[in-house]
Amino acid sequence: MICALLLGAALPAAASVDTLPLLPASTAPVTVEMAVGRLEAFDRAMTTLSADFRQSVRWEESDTAQVVEGHVDYRKPQLLRIEQRVPEPQTIVGDGTWLWVYRPSTEQVIQTRMEQWKKSQPLAEGLLDFGAYASMLKAYRVSLSGVTPLQDGHKRFTLILRPKSGSADMSLRLVMTTRHFFPTETVLRAGSVTVHSFFSNIRYNPVIPAARFQFQPPPGAEVFRNFKPPQPK
Repeated sequence: MICALLLGAALPAAASVDTLPLLPASTAPVTVEMAVGRLEAFDRAMTTLSADFRQSVRWEESDTAQVVEGHVDYRKPQLLRIEQRVPEPQTIVGDGTWLWVYRPSTEQVIQTRMEQWKKSQPLAEGLLDFGAYASMLKAYRVSLSGVTPLQDGHKRFTLILRPKSGSADMSLRLVMTTRHFFPTETVLRAGSVTVHSFFSNIRYNPVIPAARFQFQPPPGAEVFRNFKPPQPK
C-alpha cells in the first residue's frame, strides 16, 4: 500500500477549483527551453502546495491495478503530509528527516528515515517534486510532444523525460498547459509498472500550519522505530 501511494497519481475531481497562478495566452511556440524557464519561475515563487489526488497504478506482469484517493499537503523543501481515504485510511507524514506511516486498521506506525525511504522507493519521489520540477528536468533528456491549441488561446503539451544515465526502461510524461505550466497529470513507466497521475483542487501557496508536518503516534499504537525498508538491488 505504501509503495503504491507514494508512487503518486491522481485523477481530476468532478468539481475542481485551482488557485494556480494564471498566465496570459501567447502566440509564441512552445519549446522545451520555454517550458523549463516557466517552471523555474514557478518553482522560485512556490513555498507550499496542497491538492486532492486519485492514484492509479498498474503492474503489467501480474495484470493487477490499484486506485488510491486522498489529499496531500507539501511545504518546501521536503515537508509532506498525505491523508489517504481509499482504499483504506492511512496517514503519511514527513518532516524532512523522518517519515511516519500510520494505518488505523492495524493500529501500527512505521517510522523510517526520509532518505532511506527515498532510496528504497526511487519511483516514489513524485510527491516531493513539487517546487523542484525545473531542476529535475536538468537531470533528464527532455523532449516535447502533443502540442494542442485550446479554445482560450492557450496550449496543452507534454514533456517527456528519460534518464541521461541508468535504466533505459523508464520514462516520465508531464502533461501541462501554458495557463500555468504546472504538471497536473503525469504518466510514469518503469519496467512493468505504470503510474497515471492527476492532481485536482490545487491550492498554490496556501497557509499550512506547521503542526500538519508533525506526527505523534496515537496512544496504544504499535510503533516500529527506525524501520529500515528493503533497498533495491
